[in-house]
Amino acid sequence: MNHASSKGCFTRRALETGLTNNLRNGSCEQTNKRDRWITTVNGSSSSLLSETEKQNSPGAEKKLVLVGGGHAHLQVIKALNKQARPENLSVTLVDVQSHASYSGMVPGCVANLYTPDQATIDLAALAEWASVEFIQGRVADIDLDAKHLVLHGSDERLSFDAISLDIGSTARGLYETEGAKEFAIPTRPISDLVHKIELAEQQLKRDTLLLSPSQKKKGTNVHVVVVGGGAAGIELSMAIQARWGLIDLDAPIKVTLLNAGSELLSEENIQSRAAVNNALSKRHISVRNDSIVQRLTEEDVCLKDGTKIPYTHCIWAAGAIAHGLAWKLQSNKLAVSDRGWVSVTPNLQSVSHPFVFAAGDCAEILGLPNGQRSPPKAGVYAVRSGPILIENLTRFLNQETKAAETDVELIEFLPQNEFLKLIMCGDETAIGFRFGMVLEGKWVWQLKDRIDNMFMDLFRAEHLPSEEPKAKGRLDASQYDTIPPDRPPPLDPRDAAILLQRTDDHVPYEQAWDILRDMMESEEYRARVTSAARHDIPQPS
Repeated sequence: MNHASSKGCFTRRALETGLTNNLRNGSCEQTNKRDRWITTVNGSSSSLLSETEKQNSPGAEKKLVLVGGGHAHLQVIKALNKQARPENLSVTLVDVQSHASYSGMVPGCVANLYTPDQATIDLAALAEWASVEFIQGRVADIDLDAKHLVLHGSDERLSFDAISLDIGSTARGLYETEGAKEFAIPTRPISDLVHKIELAEQQLKRDTLLLSPSQKKKGTNVHVVVVGGGAAGIELSMAIQARWGLIDLDAPIKVTLLNAGSELLSEENIQSRAAVNNALSKRHISVRNDSIVQRLTEEDVCLKDGTKIPYTHCIWAAGAIAHGLAWKLQSNKLAVSDRGWVSVTPNLQSVSHPFVFAAGDCAEILGLPNGQRSPPKAGVYAVRSGPILIENLTRFLNQETKAAETDVELIEFLPQNEFLKLIMCGDETAIGFRFGMVLEGKWVWQLKDRIDNMFMDLFRAEHLPSEEPKAKGRLDASQYDTIPPDRPPPLDPRDAAILLQRTDDHVPYEQAWDILRDMMESEEYRARVTSAARHDIPQPS
């Protein structure tokens, strides 16, 4: 399917004839989905019942619209497949693209460790498997009073009983910094990043072929500047070094990482920061702290302190800012923070409109226990919120009357304060942080690769059941990496500490993963392992 054009054209996949069912008595009336879903902007309607009649009808059809094919919504689509969801529930996905990139694998894709296909999910195919209607288009506006949304380039509107937003974020500073949009390669949208790097690489190879012998003798000066000292910028620095370092340029490429702060990963402990800095230094990547970009020209990255850094390629990885649609919804009275994040409760439900839900980067969670702040913009939180969103959307839509919207009992998403952080180094090794410990080596990359592919396998066509589950109403809202109950008993704490500190190529990553899981489950075991790790345990040769 072709992507929607900038003019806002969209394509529709009406995949199944809709069913209006009474969930409790099993009665069924078949109607045409388009008749039920679409009304024109001039107010006419082809629906069989008025909205009031529908709301008051027992077992009336419920309509869920998912805006954005982010990590949380992927899980919702799979769980709410036709055979598992209530028969009176219709689901529609709206996204501007037909494929979604998995952020956890994109740096590996840049490093040529994955193909682009391995790091993307076919939204249209997944929706077709689940009998979810897929509309490829861009949302222009959402009328929260009338409960319908409007698409760019269309005079139609989609009505809904509940709507969920998983629209991600956009690149911070890309539009505000002079020259950045024109000259830099942005990391958002993620799906465009790899394509633009591939195009730049093709041009680089063509330019190299055109060099004269005397020019080749002097060497090809390739200088990649990566703006942004977060995890994404660090990974992309090592990824591009690994990828372009293999090109025959007669001179090594130069990579510079610009960090606005005084040190990289300031929230991590000194050992973790040292491990990352050592990895960058080993790969001859220069780090420049306290560097705030003021503007880009075709040849220079100009810093606020007046420094000019010549470059040939610039990757913009300066973090996240709110999606434009969120700002638009703020003008429609949706509760949005002063930074443009959709304000939700720990139930992922809008604090202002109970029928609106949001997850992933676009959401800011208010009211977490013990004054906990909303989690940072990281893919792990979007992934973890998916099962909570499945459960709460289903519970909300199972209410029979509008009055019950505020009374439904929902479950909370309580994001973990600490999680396993994995940074790939571009050469099939990685660095990890967990429980204050630093994990390094090939086994850490193998663990990251396993975790990422476990998530992707949920949605790959070859892993989708050929026959959908037959148990109506039994939704899969489990975490994709639920700890298996039959794993081996915990290793001796000292032996566990030794294994986790190894950096050789022969560490069994599955055993290391079991140790980390055991540490997560038992505070006592965790304390004994970390205590052993703090001692000077000699590593095996």
